[in-house]
Amino acid sequence: MLSEIKQARMVCFGREKRTAGLCKARPTDLVFIVDSSRSVRPSEFEQVKVFLTNVINGLNVGPNATRVGVVNYASRVKNEVSMKTHRTKIALVKAVSKIEPLSTGTMTGSAIQFALNVAFSEAEGARVAIIVTDGRPQDNVKDVAQRARDAGIEIFAIGVGRVDLTTLRQMASEPLDDHVDYVESYSVIEKLTKKFQEAFCGKMREPPMFTVRGGISQAQMKEKLDRYYPYVVYIHEQLMTDL
Repeated sequence: MLSEIKQARMVCFGREKRTAGLCKARPTDLVFIVDSSRSVRPSEFEQVKVFLTNVINGLNVGPNATRVGVVNYASRVKNEVSMKTHRTKIALVKAVSKIEPLSTGTMTGSAIQFALNVAFSEAEGARVAIIVTDGRPQDNVKDVAQRARDAGIEIFAIGVGRVDLTTLRQMASEPLDDHVDYVESYSVIEKLTKKFQEAFCGKMREPPMFTVRGGISQAQMKEKLDRYYPYVVYIHEQLMTDL
């Protein structure tokens, strides 16, 4: 352990450093169900992908943590990202970046049914769906959304622009105030990123840290390393030499 710390060769002169918040979520199967019908311009669909990427980047992704899938839909439904396929955050984000819009109708009910039958076919943790849509479905969503909720899937519904708000409420889980969101346009959908990161992680927990200054004994240093490793990164250069 100490040799790994020595190799970092980073210096801190009394300044406190922070790393990114740590997500400690229960194991979760998360599926994004994304509308890419003709009403969604290509540039707007890119903004949806940025939103997905930002949410994913705040999660602890892995086979025994949060597994993520993406269902893309219009008149037809496409399983773009399977939870079994991409087990690292880097691979997952890369797969999201390659998704292309389908640009036809809006079969939201079919997309929910597909997620229920295929994307969530193996439940290994909490089951959550986030639906992003800007249109009025051309099929029934009320009954299929109820079946999904009865199967234990928690549904968040995000509406954009001229979306049918009644449909959002029919799809979403209770309480509706927590599960229905509306944004005026795709250009501001990113403002929901923090909400969904906290929904899966709770308040993002800051990693433990301390500031290292001269004068600390080796025994005190070892106690801090034992307590905080692997989150300690910035160590006084002289102390690393002593170690």
